[in-house]
Amino acid sequence: MSTDMECPVLLSHPMAEDTPAYGNGVGVRIRKTTSIAGGDTANTVEITLPNHIGTHVDVPAHFFDGGMTLTEYPAKSWLFHRPVLRDVQPGESGLIEPEGLEDLPHDTDLLILRTGHGRMRNEEVYWSGGPGLSPALGTWLRDARPSVAAVGMDLISVTSRLHREAGRAAHRAFLDPAGSGQPIRLIEDMDVENAPGDLARVLVSPFMLQSADGAPVTVWGFPAEAVS
Repeated sequence: MSTDMECPVLLSHPMAEDTPAYGNGVGVRIRKTTSIAGGDTANTVEITLPNHIGTHVDVPAHFFDGGMTLTEYPAKSWLFHRPVLRDVQPGESGLIEPEGLEDLPHDTDLLILRTGHGRMRNEEVYWSGGPGLSPALGTWLRDARPSVAAVGMDLISVTSRLHREAGRAAHRAFLDPAGSGQPIRLIEDMDVENAPGDLARVLVSPFMLQSADGAPVTVWGFPAEAVS
């Protein structure tokens, strides 16, 4: 009999020195520190990276002093039991709006947005252009779908470089501790191009950096047939 932990699919990108950084900012540096080939007893590396790079999560402390930090979330909150994957395109604003999501099931706890922009992850346009999320989407989800605890996406950030003020407002709409319902965590730069549409569970495993406003995550998806 299959169990919840069988047949997972990886929905996050490996961390590497060519991992794109928002705005072409500070990236990942991996330096070999010991080497068996060089006469050491083991191979080790030193890794230097920002906490908001690669597949990573934003939590309320990212935009709000006093907002929940990464390690304040209980372990069970990182396992999502009713994920929904949706193919979406930006509206006339260049942003992902609530329109087209009105039939989202009311018990959804994780909404994954697949725009197709992830196919351009190795190109400059991935970090320099492309769509973002609208503030209206965050407001609508918190009002109309309060069960949604996180939103994931194949975008380097909620904030498009083409719509930076709207992107900052969107971050606040999703993360504001004083907003309607619960703040919605944001999982950016996911690898969902080949994700199955019938995900039954999703496990998000953050790098547990004490009191952080966000951190890289590894995301595992479990298709429906794996949990039947």
